[in-house]
Amino acid sequence: MTENEKPPPAATPSTPREAALQALRQWAGQQTQIRPRLTAAAWRAGTRTIASLARAAGVSRDTVYADLAAEGIDYRDRTAIGEEIVTTRTEGGYLLQVVIKSYGVLHREPPGDEVALAVNLTSALRNPPDDPVVRDRMIQLNGLDAEVRAYVLDTPGALEIVGRTADQLRTLVEHWGNPTHRIVHAHVYCKGGRHRSVAVAEEVATWLRAAGYGVEVDHLDITKPVVI
Repeated sequence: MTENEKPPPAATPSTPREAALQALRQWAGQQTQIRPRLTAAAWRAGTRTIASLARAAGVSRDTVYADLAAEGIDYRDRTAIGEEIVTTRTEGGYLLQVVIKSYGVLHREPPGDEVALAVNLTSALRNPPDDPVVRDRMIQLNGLDAEVRAYVLDTPGALEIVGRTADQLRTLVEHWGNPTHRIVHAHVYCKGGRHRSVAVAEEVATWLRAAGYGVEVDHLDITKPVVI
């Protein structure tokens, strides 16, 4: 590059999240004193994975944890600004025994709960947006929609996963949760947290509620855009 040539301008960010990440990439190394504020701004704008923040800032994950703490952010708190969580519960009065959280690993690190059971769907079942036949419609829907739920649960092996998970949670409730009134936690996760994990988590909850258990399901990433 000659002295008369200039580097191409950075692409104009289209969302507040992209703008915050761009600022973090550009200034974290040059202005280390403001890096915690840039990291916190990116977090609040919607980048909730420690690994993504670390890559953007060019620092270690431990440094990101320290920067967030310095700005008063608890990275384990997923109810912070910008999070839209959809919760389904057993109707009427009930004793809460199981809490299931669905999410996408491309959006976040695993929530900081005490996890008794984790169900990994990142490479399991059909992902509706990956099917060109139904993609255009599916990206507008989520796992609470009957069409998506039917599509996911019709995948070979889906009901086996649901049944096995429900059986494991019943066993945990009876032999670990109930005697001390502790709640059994479970994580069901896929890549984006919008289709497969939501559908499977809801079906597991349906099976457990039918057996008389009190279940709450928190869908952490159901409102996030489809990850391409």
